[in-house]
Amino acid sequence: MKSHVEVAIIGGGVTGCSIAYHLMKAGFKDVLLIERAELTAGSTWHAAGGTGAFGGGANATYLHNYSFSIYPQLERETGQSCGFHHVGALALARTDERMDELQRHHMAARRAGLETGWLTIEETLKRCPILDPSTIKGVLDEPHFGHVDPSGVTQAFAKGARDMGAEIVRHNPVIDTRLRPDGSWDVVTKNGTIRADRVVNAAGLWAREVAAMAGIQLPLMPVEHHYFVTESIPEIESLDFELPLIGDADSEYYMRQEGKGLLLGVYEDPCTHWAEKGTPLNFGHELLPNQLERIDKNFLQAVEAVPVLGAAGVKRIINGPMIFSPDLNPLIGPYPGVPNYWCACGVMTGFSQSAAIGMVLAGWMKEREPLFDVFMWDVARYGRWAGKAYVKARTGDMYATRFKTLYPYEHRSAGRPVLTTPAYALYREKGAVFGASDGMEFPLWFAPSGTKPEESLTFRRPNWFEVVKGECLALQQGVGIIDISTYGKHVVKGAGARAWLDHVMANRMPTRDGQLVLTPMLSHTGHLMGEFSVAQLGKAEFLLIGSGVVDRYHHRWWEQFLPSHDVSVESMTSGLCGLSVSGPHARSLLSRLCDQDLSGDAWPYRRTGRVQMGPAAEAILLRVAYTGELGYEIYVRPESHLPLLEALIEAGKDLGVSLAGIRALNSLRIEKGYGAWGLEYALDYTPFESGMGALVKFDKPDFVGREAALKLRDRSKRYVYSLFEIDADDADPWGDEPILAGEEVVGFLSSAAYGFRVSRSLALGYMKGTHAGTAEPLSIDILGKRRSVRLLSAAAFDPTASRMKS
Repeated sequence: MKSHVEVAIIGGGVTGCSIAYHLMKAGFKDVLLIERAELTAGSTWHAAGGTGAFGGGANATYLHNYSFSIYPQLERETGQSCGFHHVGALALARTDERMDELQRHHMAARRAGLETGWLTIEETLKRCPILDPSTIKGVLDEPHFGHVDPSGVTQAFAKGARDMGAEIVRHNPVIDTRLRPDGSWDVVTKNGTIRADRVVNAAGLWAREVAAMAGIQLPLMPVEHHYFVTESIPEIESLDFELPLIGDADSEYYMRQEGKGLLLGVYEDPCTHWAEKGTPLNFGHELLPNQLERIDKNFLQAVEAVPVLGAAGVKRIINGPMIFSPDLNPLIGPYPGVPNYWCACGVMTGFSQSAAIGMVLAGWMKEREPLFDVFMWDVARYGRWAGKAYVKARTGDMYATRFKTLYPYEHRSAGRPVLTTPAYALYREKGAVFGASDGMEFPLWFAPSGTKPEESLTFRRPNWFEVVKGECLALQQGVGIIDISTYGKHVVKGAGARAWLDHVMANRMPTRDGQLVLTPMLSHTGHLMGEFSVAQLGKAEFLLIGSGVVDRYHHRWWEQFLPSHDVSVESMTSGLCGLSVSGPHARSLLSRLCDQDLSGDAWPYRRTGRVQMGPAAEAILLRVAYTGELGYEIYVRPESHLPLLEALIEAGKDLGVSLAGIRALNSLRIEKGYGAWGLEYALDYTPFESGMGALVKFDKPDFVGREAALKLRDRSKRYVYSLFEIDADDADPWGDEPILAGEEVVGFLSSAAYGFRVSRSLALGYMKGTHAGTAEPLSIDILGKRRSVRLLSAAAFDPTASRMKS
């Protein structure tokens, strides 16, 4: 065993072996994988082995498809069989809601470059003659699905890694990990200590215990999962082809052919957690006691759908543990605040994700940034607020409702609330329906008096459609207050603060107190790493406002650029609460409480500064508005949040003051064509593609990503940020729909909403560079109906921004 390596991987399941393989492919020389027992011990060996290309979003689908597509190549390259069966899948719908969901699934697949298709009942029975079609409303054919041999895949990755020079050591438990002064690690094992430049925690069921050695608490919890395999079934023995996978979410099971029998898997409701306080160190190739009574309901539903199952004998029953994150997505990437410590944990669908995780981490380590946006899997998406109670509640809910329809705007209640603002109780009294962002509760919309504060779940126009209309129009006509406490807030201080900001941001930074600028932040490769409003509060003090959900993501990025002295960067996302006050009467309202002259000449658009605002002895006031109306943002310490809100409501009674939620803000910002981080703005795009190119100042001598951005500026744009109007009636788009010219995909929507101030369905998104500004007829599919789409040359509402700057 080597004494010093570039990367030490802890864990020899399919994920750890994939990472070793991909690191060697990327050109790393000294890679060591350490396994406590045998390769595949833990969850890998008893997995059902299903693999598919669709991942729920464009980037997740790309990653799943990478994993799905690699198996034939891996077999050829290593000579080790992966047991790959490319049989496709049939997704069944038995309800109208499921049909709506599959229609969205069908179009989202096209957006990601995958083709799916609808089958008739006759075509379905040719593919899968053992189905009872009597209650089936629709069948979606998904060709990019199959199954593999879990052990074969793991051994193939291991062999490929060894063949390229990686070392794999088995039966060598890791006892401790210790951070060295230079940022490298001592990995202490039963057989000795290895110095590693980087450590990867790919320990699966033991990821929590391995993380704890480094002082890290990962939001993971193991659960029990059942599936069983039948004896041979005569009706399958008589077939001369292999059956496709069957996804029957309405009947709550998944099924595939195994040998000449069937494998039936379920996600039990209720979920049963296992080893909540820690995975036993002596656990390995064991299974858990069977509890078949927990899957009786699922089995009976499956028999109704596939009658031959009822007469089949059971050959093998698997009840094994799997370890999940709160949203069932992996936790990958460098852990914030801990140098050179990487995670690859919580991998739910290992044979759809592990190859991609290896590819992503290898590229990330090599290039110092992900190759594209993988925040939906990034370990930085959870902070310390995600404690054990929350993790247990969320994993239990997400597991037990694995087959339930998921809606684009749904905020599940399990495990909530965790974090609340001081105004939370008041908002509840006012009828708020809450969502949560990074653990923090915020109002989505306010139910009128006498109505229940509850969301309908539908892909069509929901019960809050008319309520949000009222919130938007009340703000347009008078003055509205929207809680923006979930925005990301960061304070940069010190003698070197401006110079540091000039280095990490692409725009020129403020040069005087009270000035505010908008700026992109670029990655090393010239892509978008963030976008911020930067306000100068003092000679050596700046406030950055950005997206709150990526708070830890951004601080992790900044860690690599911070000098040892003269600059400090502090997250104030939970340390400051925020209120947006917008509408034609916004200045009048705030003038009643503010100690300063807020007239247009004294406090023009984009001015910022410290003021006294009613009961708030100190507030930071920004003359900006994401709503497109005359507006301000106010940030105060938490103790002033509720008193200030109450004072604003009281002072604005005669001005028609009203409360509005984030649903309204989403409609208002889309009417103005304003993008949002994670939707319109992401690492996937360059500033020139996203409409932020004018904010990149190349006359600055040095900033992160400058040279790469110079090259990108002169290249043809892959995508062009665009605004759209859609002909819609009872259902609006939600985002992620492909834009079609005939049957060709020429762009996609990133977010959408009905614009109540202009009475039109609107969206933001991207056109392919080859079709930007096209005059050809465009359309999208909304729940199976083609709807016309028109490109807009300017914002749908107040394109000259006269109201906002008044």
